[in-house]
Amino acid sequence: MDDPADCIYTVFDDQCKAAGISGKWVTPDVFSVTAFRPVLSNTPDEVSQFAGRDSTKIYHLKSAFVFSEPILTDFVAETCAIFRSLHAIRSPDERFDYLKISQSYRSTIRTYLEKLQDSIAAANVESLIDQHRNLITQLYYTECVWHLCEILFIDRVPSGMVVLKLLEWIRFHIPSAERMAAELLIHGREADLHEDYWDVVKNLILQGQVEVARALLKLHSSSEHLTFQITEQILKAMPVFNSYGGLPIQKFRSQWQYWITDTKSKLSTGVLMDQPELETIILLAIGDEATWSDQAKESTCWYEYLPGFLYYTEPTCKFFELGSFAGQWLTQWMAAHGQKDSMQMKQLDRVILSVMENDMHQVLHDIQNIHDNKWFVTHLTDLLHSCNQLEVIGEQQNNVANELRDSLVFEYGCTLMTQREFWIFGLDYLEQGPPESLGAMEVYLSRLPIDSDDDAEQILNAAKMRGITSIERDVSRVVAARYLAEKDYGNALMWAVRSQDNVYVTCIADIYLNYYSKKGEILYPEVLSQIGSRMFVSPRLVFLVKYYDFHQFYKRKEFPQAAELLINLLDSRITPEFFWPTLLADTIPLLESSDPKIPSKETTQIIHHLESGFLPLVEKAKNNLTTNGEMKTPILNNTRLEEIEKLITLLRMAASRNLARMLIIENTVL
Repeated sequence: MDDPADCIYTVFDDQCKAAGISGKWVTPDVFSVTAFRPVLSNTPDEVSQFAGRDSTKIYHLKSAFVFSEPILTDFVAETCAIFRSLHAIRSPDERFDYLKISQSYRSTIRTYLEKLQDSIAAANVESLIDQHRNLITQLYYTECVWHLCEILFIDRVPSGMVVLKLLEWIRFHIPSAERMAAELLIHGREADLHEDYWDVVKNLILQGQVEVARALLKLHSSSEHLTFQITEQILKAMPVFNSYGGLPIQKFRSQWQYWITDTKSKLSTGVLMDQPELETIILLAIGDEATWSDQAKESTCWYEYLPGFLYYTEPTCKFFELGSFAGQWLTQWMAAHGQKDSMQMKQLDRVILSVMENDMHQVLHDIQNIHDNKWFVTHLTDLLHSCNQLEVIGEQQNNVANELRDSLVFEYGCTLMTQREFWIFGLDYLEQGPPESLGAMEVYLSRLPIDSDDDAEQILNAAKMRGITSIERDVSRVVAARYLAEKDYGNALMWAVRSQDNVYVTCIADIYLNYYSKKGEILYPEVLSQIGSRMFVSPRLVFLVKYYDFHQFYKRKEFPQAAELLINLLDSRITPEFFWPTLLADTIPLLESSDPKIPSKETTQIIHHLESGFLPLVEKAKNNLTTNGEMKTPILNNTRLEEIEKLITLLRMAASRNLARMLIIENTVL
């Protein structure tokens, strides 16, 4: 597998081309560049030749979010579910299976590798095929390194032996020999007629699959000959160390050395000289260095034959010894390939070497270069930290694994929060991040785009589940403003009330009152009927709701209650100045009713409000009278002066008549 492709950007800017560029990371995934003339120690202290010519532009370069690719959209959700299960609350005495979590991550990666391969097989667009091939390279890289870390750090055997696990790892990731062997086994006794027969048998031996190689040798047409029988006896007698039980290490080693010595003595007699392929197989099995070097030339990567080499030379290798043996094999492999500098290795090769050397600081540094928006480094670090298998030494020679893990989880969570379709998963990561994650959640949630009520409800529910109540005001204001722009004043008022924003609520309530002043109709009465105690968020809304209640009483012909509520509104001192004419006009039908509805005391109050409250406003408005006879002040912006004076006259007459009638009625002794 090749290394994942580099991310290349092209900036089309003449100033950058002529002067040079300078750049700076703004956020973990945004890099800003601008034209800049390099200033060195010998640069003359003078004005740049580019100064004042053209405006300088700043370019923000952002790497694409890999998982926004349609075929990978569910990948984030599935791996987030695994992440949540890892951090689910458990009882202190509950034993947790970290291996199962690791295998779940790898299973998900494998699933999407297969989906990408199927997509390539069905695609006919070259650009899409190339894009999916790059994604396959990244996911293969991720799964290969993850599997090795799982073997060495999570699924450790009690004895610390690693060779058998490494054999499983290499067979899983380089399965070509095993697949070809399966095809040859199907052929039966004709297997040796296949042109790749001996290559397959050798590759099986190189990968430590001795039993499968023996099965193929038995299918050879000459398997009854003496050379094949001797080869079978040698391979069958080879000691195999079982780390889960069996012989003690010292006894196994003595048997191993005896077997090697005995095998070498047999080879020295030339018993296999007639069959060079069989001789090569036995030389590989006893760890002959020259033979292994010859075979190493055929390998595509340095670690392909390492597990097999250890199987035949250091079968009891433990984890703490692996780095040393891996370095020795790498030197041998590079010599076979004519390489002298390890820098010629691919990135995956370097990372695998670092894992085997237990240099996790270098491993985590290298895997951050994969263009997967730090998915791999975040989840691997989190898992290793959770099972106490991560140690990263900082500058002060202390373990900074916890700080590193928190930082990576925080950055990945923030990255998800900036993606419209993935923000809900970002919250799960920030929940498990450092203390500053709470503030980050509040900021990101308040900035999420909102296109519908469902979006807003989803954001508010997610915030409520995490105990974040401060964003309800901001989210509700955004929705209210959107409805206000669409002139949907019913929903605008409901969301404004939910925001608890006095200014917003007052603004929208004024729209209702102004509309009534012009049209004589109440907007969205069904909305006003549902507000209830929430009206106290704004005095203007209290007035609007109570005025709506007044109309309901009037509509049901409950005139005493309507009159009482109207008088209360006049006394409340929360009446908007522009609504005074409308409110006073509503008293006239009650005052002129043939059956008096307003007692003398309340009538006196109406006269008082007219003379000491409304008339001063009218006088003030007259001072701002314009040439066409309209008022500039908001009290009378919808009413001409003549109509105001007519209203005052009618109200005085109605109040005087009602007061006279009520005084007579109230002072009449029956």
